[in-house]
Formats: sequence, C-alpha cells, structure tokens
Amino acid sequence: MSTYGFDPQRRPYQHDRVLLYVRAGGRCQRCGTELGADYHAAHLVAWNNGGGTTLANMQAWCPRCNLGLGDHDVEPFGELALRPWQSQALPVIAERIFNYGTAVLHAAPGAGKTIFAAALFRILHDAGYVERMVVVVPNTALVRQWRSELAQLRIHLDPHPTDGALETTGLAGVIVTYQSLPTYAGVHATRIRQRPTLIVFDEVHHVATDASWGWAVRNMVGDVASGDIHAHAVLNMTGTLFRSDPRRRISTVNYDRLIVEGVPKLQAAADWSVPTRDLVGTELRAPDLYCYGGRAEYIDLTSAKAQPRKQIADLDEQERVGILPQVFASPEWINGFAAEAVRLLAEQRAALDGAEHLKLLFVAPTIVAARHAAHALNKATGTDFARLVVHDEPHALNTLRIAAEEPRSCGIVTVRMVTEGFDCPRIATIAYATNIVAPLFVAQMMARAMRLTPTERDTGTHLPAKILIPDHPALRDAFVDAIRDTIPLTEDTEPDERGAAPETLGAHHYDLLGIDDPRLHNVNVLDQDEAVSTEELTEAQTLCEKLHIPTAFAARVAIGIRGRGT
Repeated sequence: MSTYGFDPQRRPYQHDRVLLYVRAGGRCQRCGTELGADYHAAHLVAWNNGGGTTLANMQAWCPRCNLGLGDHDVEPFGELALRPWQSQALPVIAERIFNYGTAVLHAAPGAGKTIFAAALFRILHDAGYVERMVVVVPNTALVRQWRSELAQLRIHLDPHPTDGALETTGLAGVIVTYQSLPTYAGVHATRIRQRPTLIVFDEVHHVATDASWGWAVRNMVGDVASGDIHAHAVLNMTGTLFRSDPRRRISTVNYDRLIVEGVPKLQAAADWSVPTRDLVGTELRAPDLYCYGGRAEYIDLTSAKAQPRKQIADLDEQERVGILPQVFASPEWINGFAAEAVRLLAEQRAALDGAEHLKLLFVAPTIVAARHAAHALNKATGTDFARLVVHDEPHALNTLRIAAEEPRSCGIVTVRMVTEGFDCPRIATIAYATNIVAPLFVAQMMARAMRLTPTERDTGTHLPAKILIPDHPALRDAFVDAIRDTIPLTEDTEPDERGAAPETLGAHHYDLLGIDDPRLHNVNVLDQDEAVSTEELTEAQTLCEKLHIPTAFAARVAIGIRGRGT
C-alpha cells in the first residue's frame, strides 16, 4: 500500500504510553512476559514504513521483542479492504467529483465514512487529480480520531497546521475544525488554488449551525448554486439527510426544494445513501429497545393539587417535560434502572463468553443526575464499575479514552459527551436516562451501541444492541424513527440541545412526590418492528437456558416462538 506523508511524531505521548501499558494488562503483547518500567511502545506497522504513532498502531512490548522486530512490520499491511457499499459507492462518488467537483455521501453512523474518504483520496491522488487532503470536523475529539484512523491507512495529515491551514513538510494535508474556518478560510482558499486538494466536510450539516461557518466554507471552496467551485474535489459527508432554511443553505451541497407546513425548505440531496437499516445484521448490530417504567405521584403546582399516580408511559407532553427530569434524580427509580442496565450488559458479556470487555454507556441529563447514576451502578455491581465523564471535570476527554480502552467492563456515565467523535465498539448496552428526543442526537447515541467488536466479526455472532429507555412514547418513537432513518434535521437545531423539550410548556409546573413499581415493561425489536411483553421475554429466556442459547437473544427468540404458535 502506498504511503501519503509520514507521521512526524515517532514516540507516543506519555499518557498514551501509560494507556498502552494498561491495555496490555502489564504484560508484553508479543511474548506475554511481565513488563518492566523500560517497556517499549511498539509500532505494528513500522514508523519507517509509514506506520502512525497512534494507539491503534501500537502495543506494549518488552524491549527484547521490539528490538528484535527492527524496522519490519508485525505483519504485511494488506490492501485497503472495502465493505460492499463502499465498493459500490466509490466509482459513483468519484465520477460525480470528476464531473462536478462536489458530491454528497449519506451514510449511517458506524458505516465506515472515514475509510471511504481515505479510499477516495487514494483514487484521486493516484490519478494525479489531487495532491493533498483537508478534513474539516465538528470538534477536536474528531481531529484525533481522523488522524489516528487515516494514519492506520498510511495517510498522514497535520492536526496542528501552521496559520490554521498549512501542513508541515512531508505530510499529505491537514485536519481542522469548523470553528477554525472563519479565521483561516482565506489561507485555505489560497492553498487550495496553489495545490489541487480533496476537501472532506465531515458531518457537513454543522456548517448551517453558525452563519460565520457558512460564510467561511463559501469563501474557502465556492458555491455549487452559482457553479463557482474553486476546489478540485469536495466530499460532503453526513449521517443524516438534513433540511436547511434557504437562508442557511450550505454552499457545497445540492438541494431539492420542498414545502413543509407551508414553509419553503431545502432538502439535502445525496449522491449515494447508505441507510442504517441496510447495514443492520451485516455491518451493525440490530437494536433492541428495553422500555423501563414506573408510576409517578406528583403535584401540579398551578393548582396545588396532588394528581393520581400515573405510569410514565401515560404522561402527556407537559408532564413528560416537567416530571421525567425529576424521575431521573429519584433514587427509587434510578437504582432499578441502573440495575436493569447492568443485567443487560451481563447478558451481552455472557453471549461472547467474556471474550470482549464490553461497556455500558449511561446517558444522564445533568451532572447531578450523572453522579447519582454512577453511585447506582456501583451499588448494582458491588464494584468500582462507573466511570464518570462530564465536561466540568478536569481531563474529562482523557478519562473517556481510558474508560473505553481499559481491559475490563465498566459503565461510562456521561452528559452529552459521546455523540460525534467517540467510537468504542465495546459499548454494547446504553442506559438512556434523559429527556432528549432530538433526531440526530438519538440516532448518534443509538449508533454508539451498534458497532461490532472484532470478536463478533471473527465469530459471526452479532450481539443485539441493548438500549434501555424510560417507557414513554416520545422517547420510544424517537428511537423507532432513528432506525428507519426518518429523521431530517431541522435548519437551526443543534441536535444535542434544541431537540430536548423546553423546560416548561404552557404554565404547568410539577413537583414529583414519589415513584413506585419501577420495572421493565416491554422490549421493542426495532429492526423487525415487533414488541415483546415481559411475559413473552421470560418464556423465551427459559427456553434459551434450556437450549443453551445466550439469553441476550431472548427478545428475538420470543418473536420466533410467537410466529411458531400462529
């Protein structure tokens, strides 16, 4: 495989070196001997051969093993293996770029957009069409992720460019954030004119969230509407086909015009689309939605009257907004919710015979609720199980990385930190204890549990993704829509903020007095559009145990039992 640039950094940062040691369990990952303080961070693809100094390309080895390897690769680095959809989409997208300069790729989270962009760059570069690559991403976490994944494919980009746009000599381009574009758009534009460049806009819908970003992209690249594209190649990538207000049209995207409730809108048009449903069962786990209920007793403060106890599922929209956040902070409910999440994760781990250190992701609405959840998880397991990752904690991102990599199962408890820019296939269970129903947020959160681990790929045993939610129709419908890809993002909406219902609707305010009967109510097998009752689930679990089938698949077995009986 050809190499595009070289990683200027040969030795890992100290915190990455420590993480390698932790991931190895203190033993050489080559020969198994106990590591001393002089252990080496070994490159699997040798640095001299274009291997990146990234966690994905390194292991902790004893000095004897690493020095004995020399400048050789651990194993030959084969050609880039493309998934079927990538092989089909590549000539279509490449032809579109050759003819028009821009293309839009819509692919579900976890589909493999990074590898696709790398393959496209190789085609265009080897054809002499472009000389360099610029990747624009929503946040700094994605800068690190893209740099690492591209380095694995021997494409080395500069994450800290000079003047915000100029790569160090020997590198094949740069990775920058959308936030940096307003300051450095002019420098980018000049560089693009000097050297033919492939520009990749990752999660391009972010361009519409800030007017200055839209202006910067137009100044940097041009406008497809006027036919003035002065970049050689532009790849727009998104996990959601979005709608835009005409005033916030993204200049690199082609749109179809439509009317929504009498209001003119622009619907982004994809040159190739890979819906979530098309990947479930082959490239992604199939999701099962576990609905956890309870009966709430509360006072309507506008009338000062106590209301009859009501199931969470029966709360109207005003009550959902006012009461559910209090439910999430209720020890009676959160302890049961956390215990159910731990049980679901245990089923997942047993299904793989403990071959993977699977993780639980617990999504909380507030920092206070996150701390309650962490305590509840530790209580449910009787161990130091929870890893609290919230933005006001120092070194939160580093804590998140360590939790994802550590060689043991754990629960990652977070408040809105793991949508875009966080990839951990070991997450197999999600406990979604929040009121947010924003389409893109829900879709990205669900995707965190749908990626396959190496063990699943190697054995062909694909776990279902288990997602535990409060039993309310608004939340359930949000996840159903996500698997159906019926989630156009509205023009001015930040997905992790605006999709949450406002704190108040009308004049109603509520005070939760208590909640009882917290328990699992039903399971929705999303990819089959089937609901399973707790009675059916119990029957299926009994059958699974009798036939030595992992109980992680019980909800799907229940559907089979039902079909056999009709």
